[in-house]
Amino acid sequence: MADNLTLEVSVEQIAEVVHRMQPEMRRTLVTLVPELLEVAGLVTTITHYPEDGGYLARCISLDAVAWGNTVEEVREELVGAVIETAETLVENVPNPSRALRRRLPYARVIYERRHDRDQVKSFLGLMDDGV
Repeated sequence: MADNLTLEVSVEQIAEVVHRMQPEMRRTLVTLVPELLEVAGLVTTITHYPEDGGYLARCISLDAVAWGNTVEEVREELVGAVIETAETLVENVPNPSRALRRRLPYARVIYERRHDRDQVKSFLGLMDDGV
């Protein structure tokens, strides 16, 4: 008689594996399985606002924003904002609302990396070749 094997995989584990994929493979996977978009990593955007003389960066998955005068500056500012958001969610929100619970897996992934800004920057897709 065969035993049933049950494997539990957390959102954090899925996000970690997807993050380690090559960018082209990740895009293909998300295209084929759109439901993975939410766990594929932290979705970030950088928008140039020439009329205001700067850039707005957002980490949509954690609802973090930053402003900078250059792309390099806004990347660094966003890394700081994301780390602060992750620390707040992990350390200071004992009973998160439903909306915050959706952000918690991402916050935990960043929280574990918070002492290595380059690792956080890489996970956000903000390395020099990522934007």
